[in-house]
Amino acid sequence: MGLVSRLGFRGRLIAAMISLVALVSLVIVALLMVYLFEDEKSRALEQLAIGERLTNEVIDRRTELELSRLSVVVQDFGFRSAIASRDPATIDSALENHSGRVGADFALLLDSQGEPLASTLQNPFPAVSQEQLTSTRRNGFTRSLRAIDGRGYEILIIPIEAPGLRASLVSGFAMDQSLAEVIARLSGTSVIFRARSNQNDNLNSFAATSSIDAKLEQELAGASANANFIESAGYFTRIINLGESDPAAVQAVLLISRDATLQNYYRRAVEIALLVTAILIFAILLALVIARNLGRPVLQLASYARAIGEGTTPEAPVIRAGGELTQLRNALRDMLSGLREREAQIRYAATHDDVTGLKNRNALMQEAAELFENRGTGSLVGIRLNDLSDINDTLGLEFGDKVLIGIAKRLQQELPDAHILARTGGGEFLALIPSLPPEQGSDRIRQLHALIESPLQVDQTPFSLRVTIVTMELPEDASDTDALRRRLNLTFEQAEAHPEAFTRYKPGQDESHLRELKLVTDLHTAILNNGLHMNYQPKLNSQTGELVQVEALVRWIHPELGFISPEEFIFLAEQSGQIHDLTAHILQRVASDARRWHEQGVDAGVAINLSAMDLTWPALIQHIGDTFEGWHHSLERVTLEVTESALMEDPEEAMATLNRLRELGVTLSVDDFGTGYSSLSQLRKLPVQELKIDKSFVLRLDTEPQDQLIVRSTIDMAHGLGLKVVAEGIENLEAWRLLQHWGCNLAQGFYLSRPVAPEDLPETARALADRREELTHTNPEYSE
Repeated sequence: MGLVSRLGFRGRLIAAMISLVALVSLVIVALLMVYLFEDEKSRALEQLAIGERLTNEVIDRRTELELSRLSVVVQDFGFRSAIASRDPATIDSALENHSGRVGADFALLLDSQGEPLASTLQNPFPAVSQEQLTSTRRNGFTRSLRAIDGRGYEILIIPIEAPGLRASLVSGFAMDQSLAEVIARLSGTSVIFRARSNQNDNLNSFAATSSIDAKLEQELAGASANANFIESAGYFTRIINLGESDPAAVQAVLLISRDATLQNYYRRAVEIALLVTAILIFAILLALVIARNLGRPVLQLASYARAIGEGTTPEAPVIRAGGELTQLRNALRDMLSGLREREAQIRYAATHDDVTGLKNRNALMQEAAELFENRGTGSLVGIRLNDLSDINDTLGLEFGDKVLIGIAKRLQQELPDAHILARTGGGEFLALIPSLPPEQGSDRIRQLHALIESPLQVDQTPFSLRVTIVTMELPEDASDTDALRRRLNLTFEQAEAHPEAFTRYKPGQDESHLRELKLVTDLHTAILNNGLHMNYQPKLNSQTGELVQVEALVRWIHPELGFISPEEFIFLAEQSGQIHDLTAHILQRVASDARRWHEQGVDAGVAINLSAMDLTWPALIQHIGDTFEGWHHSLERVTLEVTESALMEDPEEAMATLNRLRELGVTLSVDDFGTGYSSLSQLRKLPVQELKIDKSFVLRLDTEPQDQLIVRSTIDMAHGLGLKVVAEGIENLEAWRLLQHWGCNLAQGFYLSRPVAPEDLPETARALADRREELTHTNPEYSE
């Protein structure tokens, strides 16, 4: 303690500063090194996890390719004929031929009891159980991974079925070096394949992308059966059990060299050590300078305080050190000037943008209001940076601000005659310039567009932007600030869909927007007052020609605007939150019309389209149940059609709603099938009973071979999944005959009947009944 007191103020200041810097530096270095080590390790673990997913994905894709090739083989007429011949030589030749074509390493043919008919193997193949054969016939194939003679094979069993023929094709595909190299290249790791030995049940390596030393082999052999990650002195290792057998017959081992992973860590450790040393040296020098400069001003301020205490009016000492000591001396003297500066800043901020220094929205609108008030004229030029949001997200807000500043400078240089140039928010700039003749004004705007989109130098890096420019003539295009803002936004919206250099406001755009607002308001009234009309298009059984169902189609004839497209007003209903009211109204109307038809002797189910937003409506199920309570048919005669796109917007929510609807008893149909992005795996999970092929594939079915292939394949696929198929858009007899021939369940289209009003449906039903003989007559061209 005595030593510290003898150091004095300067000495203690130096010691405190150096100690603090050293302590903080050491703590930061220790934490940083731990963090860097864990970060490098976690990167390796993440890479191994990604590698595991890639391994499974590569093997799955390989399996899909092999299955597609094998499916072609078992459908081959020559191959089936060879099997049916029961001639061993013919069967062996066909099996050898076709297994070579699909790239199988071996293949064997089993009869319906699992006994081998032919084989390309020299040694006997392990017996295939009846359970496996049953599973193969039920699922279309079975897949397993087996170890045979110390090597891993993927075993695929696919049924061969034909009249008088029931057999199974077993094919084996080796997990070879090429597969390991593909996985290694994609995952960035070394890959080893290991298979369980037949003799001692140990796992032995049979394919690897890097050399395996004895130490690594020992570590892998000593791993527990359930271990999937091993960290050793040489490697980070992930073990992947392939297949479903327990214990796994085949494993994939992914390895990352520990030295390569931690190379960055070691290099950074050296760099950090050098940096800390430099910081400590700099801290010592800085402490010496600061201590000397701080000591003198403290003594001067002490004398100044004594003079004030004595009642004198001393002159404030000159404090060259600055900082808090100078602030203390100048606080009272600068208070008034500080207040004046803040007032000026507030006034400036109220009318200026704090990033670019340009005027802001308030200032521009005030300038525009004065122009309207004084009956002046001018051209309003609006510029929007299309990429600003992406720039801020990817390069940071600071970089985005530099872009804004650069654009602001360009605009100031290019528009020196502007009455006002403002940044009105985000990447939007507005300039009010003198009016010019149309041709001259267009040339000037094109020059402005080219200038702004030319490369901009930001942080010594050329950077190009895409911009949208719109123009308005004042007061012709707007006579007040409200119309100005509204029509400017509408013009920007129009410009986003057009690639031109700039877009002028066109009279009528605002009216179109107001029209949409009117439709939204009037739609609510139409729903409440039964202003919507229902039409129904019959669906016929393609085999019997019987009227089975009608599809409900809503129509709106506006009292002022005439016919409104369903696509337009349904979209507006979704945007304005009225879609649930519209759906409820349609359900009520359909139920009422169906009861009336039933009384008139028309026995037909109904199909109703649902919006994507209906699938998230909590009251949908309850409302459907209440609406069709006491209906004359079971709810299975009520079909709810949902488009593929609606199902894909929120698959989880859609699946939950569809399951509840199915529990209610209604029939579910995928509408417009073929135009969306759903996969077959997703389709298989959906609780639907019907597919409706989009009319774009049916309209030209009689002349387009590709459409014929798509439609026929879809029908076969749907029937294979146990689904009914509806085709819409039948325009002629030829299309009707084709669909009959292919086994399509239901069909609709103008050839059969146009949509009709509910009161006309009984007459339409009778007319269709009169055509049944014509519709069910089989053309010899399509008979088997």
